[in-house]
Amino acid sequence: MFEVTGSLAIVQPVLTLVGLVVLPLVWTALAAAFARPASRSGRMRLVAYDLVAPIVSNTCAVATLGLAIVLVTQLALLPRGHILVQHVAQLARLGQLDLAFDLALDPRSAVFALVVALVGCASALQTSWSSRSHDGLRHAWTGLVTAGAMLLCLGDGFAPILVSLGLLSIGAWGLAGGGTPGQRTAALAGNVAVLLGFVFLFWSLGGAFGPEGYDPDGAPRFVLVATSSPSNTPEKATLAMTTHAGALVSADDADLPSEPVAAPFAIAVEPGVYTLRVHGGAASGDVVVPRVALVSGRTHVLTPYGPTASLRALDDQFAVPRLAPGGGEATVRAALSGRTINGLRASAIVLLLVLGGALAHLHSLASRRGPSTLVSVLEAVPAPYLAIKLAPLVDPSGPDGALVVLLGAASAALLASRAACVDDGHKALRGVLATASSVAVAAAGLGAPAASLILASSAMVATSAALAAIEARRDARWLGMACAGAVGLLPGAGTSSGYILAVMAALGSAGSGSSGRVVFAGAVVVTLLVACALGALGAFRVYDAIVRASARDPGHSRAQGVLVIVLAVLALVGGVVLGAGTTMFGGHVLPLAGRLVGTGMPPASRAMAAAAVVLSLLAASGGVFLARRVSASSVPPRWLLALGRPYAVLTWTASGIGRGATFLQRSVRAMDRDVIDDVPAAFGELSLRAVARLTRLSRAIAGKVDRPLDRAAGAVVVKLDMDGPRAAERVCTAVLLVMVALLGLVVLSSFLLG
Repeated sequence: MFEVTGSLAIVQPVLTLVGLVVLPLVWTALAAAFARPASRSGRMRLVAYDLVAPIVSNTCAVATLGLAIVLVTQLALLPRGHILVQHVAQLARLGQLDLAFDLALDPRSAVFALVVALVGCASALQTSWSSRSHDGLRHAWTGLVTAGAMLLCLGDGFAPILVSLGLLSIGAWGLAGGGTPGQRTAALAGNVAVLLGFVFLFWSLGGAFGPEGYDPDGAPRFVLVATSSPSNTPEKATLAMTTHAGALVSADDADLPSEPVAAPFAIAVEPGVYTLRVHGGAASGDVVVPRVALVSGRTHVLTPYGPTASLRALDDQFAVPRLAPGGGEATVRAALSGRTINGLRASAIVLLLVLGGALAHLHSLASRRGPSTLVSVLEAVPAPYLAIKLAPLVDPSGPDGALVVLLGAASAALLASRAACVDDGHKALRGVLATASSVAVAAAGLGAPAASLILASSAMVATSAALAAIEARRDARWLGMACAGAVGLLPGAGTSSGYILAVMAALGSAGSGSSGRVVFAGAVVVTLLVACALGALGAFRVYDAIVRASARDPGHSRAQGVLVIVLAVLALVGGVVLGAGTTMFGGHVLPLAGRLVGTGMPPASRAMAAAAVVLSLLAASGGVFLARRVSASSVPPRWLLALGRPYAVLTWTASGIGRGATFLQRSVRAMDRDVIDDVPAAFGELSLRAVARLTRLSRAIAGKVDRPLDRAAGAVVVKLDMDGPRAAERVCTAVLLVMVALLGLVVLSSFLLG
């Protein structure tokens, strides 16, 4: 009898949830429609275009923020365990693959939704109040980025998340004026990696990839979960199904009310033993749930078991134990850790692809050139949000936790070193935000998703305030407050609690385990502190530069100055609220962020908690001290310039790979057009004229190949001081082999890809 007991999420259908995504899309469409035309004729018409786009954008932006506040308040007033959901459309259903376009708002996504709505609204207002001429297209791109980030936070399933990543990439490309090929490649490669990660996650939930292909695990595809919620009618049992919208449920050995019942539903049935049959559609076979008992006065939920494309259903599977093959119970984390793909753990592959692809968006954000609107910070949403969503998959003490920590810490170190040495203020602040988001990914691997939530939300709002302050230049003190909130300089405010909790988790992991684990944890602690210090160095270098610029040319935009103050205050207060109850000295009070993500904190002693507080504050203060030293120097010190070399090597390597891929792609097209399609004709002509043209062909090849080959070999000989005839002959042979290998690689790529 496949009946288990667990704590499932209780859904509350709310149609207005769609408005959080529709409003930014309407904002995008109308702003693009009323963008200033290319024609310069008709001054009144141009003025009308200039006025309509900002009005539409600001109205939709304020409405989106207001609706987000209302829905989050509604969620907060519901009992614990409730979430807001809305089914939008059914995209495809094939077997267990159920691609639905659903929206869901849980406590984790509620915080991100508020931040997205706030930043989008602030960006629309800042664009309208800027000294630049009104640009409808900029408003449209702002709305598209807001819609993509909001859909990422609300999307329940792989389909809406992948669509949201595409919208984010397109919107960021439009705001950057096209961007560089490297940035576009990084964003596209990141989206493809996330897609592959989700594909492997789906199949790994229901089986394993062995030497003979995919082997299903034979577990039931639907189970009946007896929840703790009482039935509305004590003398009857309640049967509910909230996922797989449109699926038909019937009973083989008894009658259900209005059978078959279409999901989602919640009906009262007579107590007894039932054999339930779930019919997904024409492309899906019937799934039988045999011999399950429905008890009077209890609520029973029919939920997917195994492969699922719904993150809400995956959350339920984390809460409900699985049936182990040999009897007993097992968790989803244990099941994924025990399955392999070509000898590698399925969970490691999923985490590497999904989180690695999300981190690619951070590097794309940090490498963009020139000024940017506030909404550009929303490109940092995917990495921390997906890390928090997949945190239940990660065992902090196992290899999966080490993999996630390594990804986040390495990314944070690279981004922080680059942010510390660049002279572009916008790029430096975007690098600081990317650093905090990478630390958030590492914190999720350390078992502290609460730190991830604080770091991501506070850093995005604080960076928005700092970017707005750069343009306003009205009062540099609030720029300093925003920078302090972004790097954790103020105790308990902004990102400070996030850095403290992350360092505390790293110290706690070092307190128990083998010597290798202690060394690894120590390296992680040092990396996180260095990232914090370099982030503070980069942020306060920008602050010092703006202070000097404001003394020469103070800003005159009072409205933008108010916007800076509001965002900076919200960033600081938001960190205080989310970190309220942070156990800085080894207490037992779980911070609000921990209650929102639904997980506790790793155990830590009072000494470790106090050390985390002191170390994080010293690291941020050290970064500020270094910024003061650098700003006071007329010539940048050598160590500052050296900080950019690791990222320069990474950029050079990625650029080389991109150029190689572009070369092969162009070669494939050329070979496909000029060679592959003409292979039969070429062989026929060669067979007919081989004898007549053999001599001429050999002379032509000798004349064309020998000269460039001699020049290449001669250049190598001169550079390497190899004057001997045998050395020159060897170099000539090596150059010839390289040319032949390159030609072979092009031909092979043509046959494989053309």
